[in-house]
Amino acid sequence: MGKKNKRMLVVGLIGAGGSGKDTVASHLKKKYKAEEFRFSFILVKALKLLCIKVSRKNLVWLMNTLKEKFGEDILTKAMQKAIEELSTSNMVVINGLRLPPDYIWVRGFENNAIIYLKAPAKMRWQRVCKRLEKEDDNVPFKEFQKLNSLSTEKHIKTLGKKADYIIVNDGNLEDLYNKTDEIISKLL
Repeated sequence: MGKKNKRMLVVGLIGAGGSGKDTVASHLKKKYKAEEFRFSFILVKALKLLCIKVSRKNLVWLMNTLKEKFGEDILTKAMQKAIEELSTSNMVVINGLRLPPDYIWVRGFENNAIIYLKAPAKMRWQRVCKRLEKEDDNVPFKEFQKLNSLSTEKHIKTLGKKADYIIVNDGNLEDLYNKTDEIISKLL
């Protein structure tokens, strides 16, 4: 898109927190020279610039505020612009599809695939607690379950059912990489 690359493969990743989306995105960047774009990058940057704590609740608040003021597809439009202006790769990974407009947008690319990552809730919670990406990551399991029922999370399972591929990420890293490579080999 940055170079008007019509054959660019756009891979959308869907999954709840701790399911392995970031790990798959990192693997695709390293092995296939993919470029990663995340809806949350825009939100995290805005929160940091405003000196507001980066937490799931604040990310949801900012996203809902933007959607209410500018429309459901505001982040999708921003992501489209970023890809058009910045991407030069033959593969782009959209990490963190959560809403129907995100899904529809990825399907609009000529060469696209959507992967749904799943993992048991306790395993996801343990991963999230270890990585401490957001200020509210290290919470008790019951609180983690509540955070996973926020408005931004409610479409994940429905969108996941429409994915081209499902990866059950309940093993080790090698297993996840092998499952990912098997899918990518079918797409290239």
